[in-house]
Amino acid sequence: MPSGSTLAEERARNGSPEPFRVRYWGVGNESWGCGGTMRPQEYAALYRRFVTQFPAYTEPFLVATGPRGHSADGDIGWTTGFFDAMRGFEPPDGFSLHFYTDLRPTPLKAGDFKAPEWYEVLLRGVRLEKVIEDHWKEMGKFDAAHRTKLVVDEWGVWYAPGSEITPAYILSETITLRDAVHTGMTFDIFNRHADKIAMANVAQSVNCIHSLFLAQGAKFVRTPVYHVFDMYRPHMGARHVAVSNPVPEMNVPALAGQARLPGLSASASVRDRLLTVTLTNPSLEAALAVRIRLAGGVRATEARGLVLTHQDMRATNTFANPEEVKPAAHPVKVVADAIVLNLPKQAVVLVECEIV
Repeated sequence: MPSGSTLAEERARNGSPEPFRVRYWGVGNESWGCGGTMRPQEYAALYRRFVTQFPAYTEPFLVATGPRGHSADGDIGWTTGFFDAMRGFEPPDGFSLHFYTDLRPTPLKAGDFKAPEWYEVLLRGVRLEKVIEDHWKEMGKFDAAHRTKLVVDEWGVWYAPGSEITPAYILSETITLRDAVHTGMTFDIFNRHADKIAMANVAQSVNCIHSLFLAQGAKFVRTPVYHVFDMYRPHMGARHVAVSNPVPEMNVPALAGQARLPGLSASASVRDRLLTVTLTNPSLEAALAVRIRLAGGVRATEARGLVLTHQDMRATNTFANPEEVKPAAHPVKVVADAIVLNLPKQAVVLVECEIV
């Protein structure tokens, strides 16, 4: 509220004389389920009601409830129904897409698994790419200019109960190297679709699903997922660079038998003279010899690397051993118009280089 209004005066009395200038406003949450068990047409009517008199002076970015993308059919009907019911009205700025790599109910455990369970998580995670593409295409039928962007504001690996820190922390779970690799592959999907996604947020950060941190009393630890978040920070605010990835898919074991998984996940961005490349090798079997060729006459002058991996695919960080899984310097070389490196198995690698 602006200065001089009754609510602004109340805000000042409570210690905040200046407006909070909140830009992003979610209008409901999971309205298809726990947020109201609505049909998309019902929700669209309520969305219009609550945003019609929204104060214009806040310059809000309004986010409408989108689909449950991890459902069996991707919940495309929600997107169709909502935008059809919004014909003739101003569309939202953002459309919330939730996508959990949901392992409930399966026999798969968070901290104790073999190769098929490793790959099952990654296979389910990369479905996100098709979900993004399918909903973007559907939105385009009603919003050809794509004024509305996707907001992936809940995502992560959600395991069945059984690995909680304590019984009271009901959604905490063991976070392993597998979840770190899943995170790298997910971030690369977001980067590849940066033109479609206005925002992407892991929903939980401490003692919850796909957490970055675990805490209990005075004890505190960073999970392997935290380190991937940290490694990808150079991409933020940079300009996306297209990556041609010639590595073939792998044939991997999964819970339902053999399946196809990308053999390499990658994304790149540039800010000023700094090129950032992130690479994820999901294989439990083999390292990859990588040669990053720079197109358009661009040349690297120097490069540095960082790797997150561990010889044990189940490796995790605990209160007793908080740095079991952490990044380490990784050798990379500049050769003519390329950057060369070895990408270890089950690893996420960050490469940064100065370019001219």
